[in-house]
Amino acid sequence: MLKSGIVDQLAMESLARTPFTQLANLTGTPAISLPLSWSEQGLPVGVQFGAPHGDEGRLLQLAAQLEEAAPWYNRYESLWDRGIGKV
Repeated sequence: MLKSGIVDQLAMESLARTPFTQLANLTGTPAISLPLSWSEQGLPVGVQFGAPHGDEGRLLQLAAQLEEAAPWYNRYESLWDRGIGKV
């Protein structure tokens, strides 16, 4: 498979779809993306954090602390009201 280039092709296709999550996906390490900023259009801008293997709790704790410091849960309702995110 290596000589045929299939592995390289699969990797490139995967990178094209999800270029910023590859490290966590390939290594199996926990990662989380949190909406820590907002664009001028009111859309969330995410920041991805990673943790060592088996340390999902650290990411959940970080998410809870950031949510408490700068709540974002109420921002999503306005996105749905404006029709953004509807399929």
